[in-house]
Amino acid sequence: MSRKRPRPSRVVVVFDFGGVLSAGHDPIDGIHALLGGDRETLATAIWDERPAYDRGALTAAEYWGAVAAGAGVDALTPSEVAELQQADDRYWLRLDPESRTLLHDLARHETPLVILSNASVAFGEAVRRADWFEAFAFAVISGEERCEKPDPEIYEILLSALAHESGGVARPGDVVFFDDRADNVAAARALGIDAHRWERNDPARGEAPNPGVAMAREVLAGRGILLD
Repeated sequence: MSRKRPRPSRVVVVFDFGGVLSAGHDPIDGIHALLGGDRETLATAIWDERPAYDRGALTAAEYWGAVAAGAGVDALTPSEVAELQQADDRYWLRLDPESRTLLHDLARHETPLVILSNASVAFGEAVRRADWFEAFAFAVISGEERCEKPDPEIYEILLSALAHESGGVARPGDVVFFDDRADNVAAARALGIDAHRWERNDPARGEAPNPGVAMAREVLAGRGILLD
């Protein structure tokens, strides 16, 4: 009886979003312009409530209501909630130029791409509407899964989704993952994923090269992934 040759494995490249693909990492300016109030207090509210929002434990109305309270605003209308969410989405959806070029180079060579992000359900919907999302196979969003990095469960969800996409078994070593948080990288590595810490994108770097992109290009070239 003849045996089928096993198909060669294909590396999948997985990106975190905030600080890796996004140009910046602090949406306070746009939110403060809408809500006013004390900037420092508002910033504290944005970040204190964010983990629960990204975990799917808060709705958009609950999250933005809590943020608004930090600015001294007692209540928000549905349209005001939507306006705040749209301002937040616009900020995060601005890709770092070098990160965008890297995505273009990978997509041009048909490298499978995935997003794995701690983000709200609302932001996940916005990501999938973005023009550049067509380069990605899919996105795993913490708010939708009700678990977040560095919980091992979300990496298992990623691997299960990759197996479903390929119609086989997803081997962790065939996944190259970039994230700007050391704990997220360590959790991925514990499962056998080829994970690397990306130096967080800094919009103030000006014309200086993006060190995260430079690192990623070196790693990917070492895995035999075409970029030129």
